[in-house]
Amino acid sequence: MATNITADGKTEEKAAFVSKLKEGRERFLAHVIEQGLEIGRRSPDDFIRHFPPAAIMNGLGSHANLRSQILVLTTGIKQKIAMKKSAQSAGDDLQIALDEGETDSDSIVALFHPDDRVRYLDAKKLWAYVVEGEFWTVSATKREDFERAKAHVAFMLERALEDKLLTHRDIVDGISVGELAVRLPKDKLGKIIEQALSSGHEKKPFTEVELLTAMPPASIVDYVSLSHIWESVVVMKIARAHGYVEATGETVKDALDWLDSSGRKSDHPFATRADGAAAASGDAAASEAGPSSADTSEEGDAILDDGADDGDKDKDEVEVTDDDIRIG
Repeated sequence: MATNITADGKTEEKAAFVSKLKEGRERFLAHVIEQGLEIGRRSPDDFIRHFPPAAIMNGLGSHANLRSQILVLTTGIKQKIAMKKSAQSAGDDLQIALDEGETDSDSIVALFHPDDRVRYLDAKKLWAYVVEGEFWTVSATKREDFERAKAHVAFMLERALEDKLLTHRDIVDGISVGELAVRLPKDKLGKIIEQALSSGHEKKPFTEVELLTAMPPASIVDYVSLSHIWESVVVMKIARAHGYVEATGETVKDALDWLDSSGRKSDHPFATRADGAAAASGDAAASEAGPSSADTSEEGDAILDDGADDGDKDKDEVEVTDDDIRIG
């Protein structure tokens, strides 16, 4: 149960939040933000730091009724006056009330409905708020934070399944059967094998669905590294796949995947040099690029097409190392 602020300013217990948003990616984000607040992974102060009064009111720019609901209960202004306020004026008034201690972050966030946060604020900025602090890397020695991190990651996986952002197979493939086999205790693994064999004898399927029923996310996080789950499932299967982050490379390996077979930099729009200049591409860049050092080495000769002479090698073939790549 959570606390809700009623129209007359009183507090009451409210039922667990259930998003009414139409799209799964929106429902997922609304639930993850709300759960983060409920378990203390994030605080109202964190939210207001990312989305100050001006950002909230600008987000609600064309919805005077929603702006006025927040203003009336946080600043004491009359409803009719609040309805006449522009988004900028409403943001100014709310900021003044916050600065002067007439309201607080808890009240503002409680009045900003979880679905409305997702409807009217930028999804990528909301995701940045969710992941700030890289909580999945917390040490197990910080027991309270670690337990909170495990609960949050497990909730994300379960919620993503519920909202159909990924499948059971996505989770198992992301973590990998090999990793589960190494990390799960023998007794847990033994029970899963027994269940799989029993299903086989009864000619029933034992798929990723049955595997995650036997070992749900809330149990998996007790044994598998949170960092591994985060990178292989949350980032790859949820955040990138559903547009919470730009689907661009975040490692040197990813950047090198944008090289063509001859070692040239491709037209990857986010590839840049380490000094900040745009990555070379096209004829203009090719005309400025000289032969690589590989042209005069045995290895350089080996990669020339059909044994062509060094002089016949295209001038736009340059050697690219990890240091030449800066990830956007």
